[in-house]
Amino acid sequence: MDHNPNLARPRQANDDKGSEASIEHPDKVENICWQTRPAVPTAAENALADALQAIFGDDIQDLPQIVDRLNRMGLAAPDGARAWTEASLRAELRRLGH
Repeated sequence: MDHNPNLARPRQANDDKGSEASIEHPDKVENICWQTRPAVPTAAENALADALQAIFGDDIQDLPQIVDRLNRMGLAAPDGARAWTEASLRAELRRLGH
């Protein structure tokens, strides 16, 4: 299994992992590989992860430079926008972190 379908869903959109609303009860949820992954990553999520690995591998860590590199790589922005922005990257990483 490549994700944990038994994870509790946040009660509200802004509930963070580890908040009271998302703490798992070990006796009620099987501890499996990919414990914190609620679904299989999409192709777009995998593409973003691969791009970020390449960017960080080039020792680029500054947000404006990361956004510039994503755009030069031609990686599609998640909201259908023509280009990544600092705000859209922050929002996507926040979404993926929940």
